[in-house]
Amino acid sequence: MEAGSGRVLFAFVRFWSRRWTGADPDRGRDVMVLEAITALAGRGGGAAPSVNDVARELGLDQSGASRLITRAERLGLLRREAPRGVGAASAVGATPAGEALLADAHAWQDGVLRELTAGWPDEDVRALVALMGRLVDAQARLDPST
Repeated sequence: MEAGSGRVLFAFVRFWSRRWTGADPDRGRDVMVLEAITALAGRGGGAAPSVNDVARELGLDQSGASRLITRAERLGLLRREAPRGVGAASAVGATPAGEALLADAHAWQDGVLRELTAGWPDEDVRALVALMGRLVDAQARLDPST
C-alpha cells in the first residue's frame, strides 16, 4: 500500500460524516440510532437490543445513547420495552415510522452512491460496493462489538 492511501478513506469519511444529515443534524442522529438498533437486532437473531447495546454500537456512553433513544422514542421512531425481570435491561426496537425513516435514509444513501458513480461502468460500481463491504467486515473483525 502506498503511503497516504489511508488518507483517501478518511477524507471520504470526514466529508460524509459532516454532510449526510442535511439541514437537520437531529434527524441524522435519529437515523444513526435506528441503524444501530437494526444492525444489533440482525446480529442478535432478531432480539431487541438494550440501551447499553446501542451505546456500545455507537461508541457512546449509556447516558448519551439514552438521550438519543429518548428523543427517537418521543418522535415515535422507536419503542422501548419494559425489562422482563429484575435486573434485566429494557429493550428498544423500531416502530413503523422508524422503519419508514430508515427506508428513506437508505434510498438517499443509494441515490448518493448513484450520483457519485454516475458514468462508471456497472462492474466498477459493483467492485466498489464489494470492497467497501470487505472494509466493513474487516472492521467487525478488529472490533467485534460492531
